[in-house]
Parts: sequence; structure tokens; C-alpha cells
Amino acid sequence: MTIKTLLAAALAVTSLSTPALTADKIVAATWLPPQHQYSRYLYDYWAERVAEYAGDTLDVQVELGSPRVTATGNLAEIADGIVDVSGHFAQYTPTDLPVANAVEELGMTFDDPRTIIAAAAEFNATDPAQQAEWKSHGVVFGGSYATNHYKLICNKPITTLADLKGAKLRLPGRAPAEWANSAGAVTVSFNTNEQYGALDKGALTCTTTTAADAYVRKLYEVAPHITDLPVTLFWAGLGHGYNPDKWASLTVDQRKALLDAEADAMAALIVDGTLLEEEDARGKLIEQGVTFHEPAEDLANSLKAFRDAQPLKAVDIVVEKFGIDDAQDLLARFQSTVDKWDEILADVPLEDKGKLADLIRTEVYDKLDLSTYGVN
Repeated sequence: MTIKTLLAAALAVTSLSTPALTADKIVAATWLPPQHQYSRYLYDYWAERVAEYAGDTLDVQVELGSPRVTATGNLAEIADGIVDVSGHFAQYTPTDLPVANAVEELGMTFDDPRTIIAAAAEFNATDPAQQAEWKSHGVVFGGSYATNHYKLICNKPITTLADLKGAKLRLPGRAPAEWANSAGAVTVSFNTNEQYGALDKGALTCTTTTAADAYVRKLYEVAPHITDLPVTLFWAGLGHGYNPDKWASLTVDQRKALLDAEADAMAALIVDGTLLEEEDARGKLIEQGVTFHEPAEDLANSLKAFRDAQPLKAVDIVVEKFGIDDAQDLLARFQSTVDKWDEILADVPLEDKGKLADLIRTEVYDKLDLSTYGVN
């Protein structure tokens, strides 16, 4: 073989391998464990969808249970470029994220997690106050998360107000904690990775999470009692936030591919990982010896009375606790977004994740100018 032929062959090999070598690497990490719905859908499934949309222009590397990121330090870790993509639960840093925590004040009043994840995506991506908050922390909003109703997951039966008195509870957000305290419980702060040990050692009587989350985290081993009390939905914060330098380095087509995948991942999280998995988890938990308890009338009425009063109280609370002077307008903007999505999804079957994803794409992401979004 001549030198000319060898050079031609080498050039051919280089040409074939160029797309993989030049693909932009995206490191996406979460501190949540691999089995968690958040990890499986917002990270693994999302990465699969990015590959479909972006082809060989993006190389997404996912780290689940990653030591690079932490529950309380996610915002700084994204901004500093320790990872390119991560999430953050706003209740862990209420001082840093007053707007995100303020709209969560309405969380106890909502029912459909499909509505909430879609409304949260739109609000986070378009509301001036919420966008300014993310920008102030050096984060580009990418996608939301949302939970099903949190329930009481306990190491002893809690069904009445008398049972609740003195019980040590972990709760998501300020409003549910206020309700629990007003009912005689003691609220204790642990992140989700710490709740198993706290329940086991008696530092917690109950945590609050979904049945599906309780199953994947094996909380049934230390908390075999679940009270069917719909405490709240939760969504405050980020499913995905992007490092602004990484985001700015990407092409418009690459940004679109990432956000198209965000819509698919959010829909899958809610339909497969939240609504359908919740029903499946209930049977599995019963097989593991968990007892589901109906709340007594006094306990149920206590929660309902608090929930019914919350919309009227929320404005003053947001002004006082989060220092937001235009609290009434802020909450009204979020409620309007929720109302819009309630109407959009009214006739969409609960199990239709494809339709949900398409609606999030067309109503939220397709309306963003990706030549400027997140870069100015």
C-alpha cells in the first residue's frame, strides 16, 4: 500500500469519527439515588431523549447519586460549573429563593401534578421575577419537577390529632410545617437522603413523601405505616438548571434538543413515575407489610381547614416571610398559569404522556427565543 493510500485511509477514519470527537459534552448530575423516580426520568430518560433529538452533536453523561453535587449546594455547584446540569429543591434554601418558595405557599391547594409540572415549567421559563431569581444565582432554568401528594410515612400509626401531637415530622416547605405545628406536631429538618436513618433511629416519627418514593427508598423497612392524608404537592425549584457558560456555548439547535427532551422527561416523570407508579407502589408496599390508614375525621378536617384558608393568608405570609412586596401580583400570576393548564389538560387522559409532552413543548419551549433565552 502506498503512502498516499495510507494517508487517504487515515483521513477517512478521521472523518468518520469526527462527530463523536466533536460532540459537546454535557455532565448532568443529581445527588438523588439511581432508583429514585427523579433520577430515572429526569436524568436517564432525559439523556436518552437528548440523544434522539441531538444525534451525535451532544454527549450527555449522567451521574446519579453523584458526590459532585449536594442537596443544599446545587445552585452554586451549577453556577460554578462543577456540573453542567443539576436540579435544586427550593425549600432547602428559602433565603436564596424567595420567589420559588413564595409560589409554593399555594402547594397545599392543588391536586393534579400534571398541571403543576406544566405550569411550573411555564412560570419558571417566562415569569420576569422568577427568571431574575435564577439569573441572580447564575443558573439557566431548563425544566421542572413535581410530586404527587405527599402523605405521612410513619414508624407508628398516626390517624388522629391526638396521635399527631408531639410527633416529629419532616415536611416539604413552610406551609405544611405551619399546619403540622398548629396541630401539635414538631417539625424537624432532614433532606430526603437522611430520612431513612432518622426514621430508624426515632429522630423522626413521620416523613412526608409519596408512596412510590417510599417504596424505592425502602422506607417500609423503618416506617410501615402510611396515612392517606394528601398533605401537599411539591414543585419549588429546579428539575434541571444549566450552567450559563455551558448553555451559551451551545448552538440554538442543541438548546432546542435539550428542551425538547425536557418536555418528554417531565411528562414521563409525571405519568409513568408519579401517577402510574404510585398505584403500583401501593400494592408492593402492602406486600412488604405496610398498613395504609385512613385519617380520622379530626385529622382530615384539620388539614382541610388549613388548606381552605391558605390562599387568603398567603399574600401576607409572602410579604412577611419572603420579603416580596408585590406578593399579591406574584401569586396571582402563578395561579393564573395553573388555571390555564387546568383548562388545557382537562380533556387529556391521565396516562397520555405523549400529549402532555407535546403540550409543554408547544405552549412553553417553542415560544422561547433560544437565540437569546438564558444568554442575556
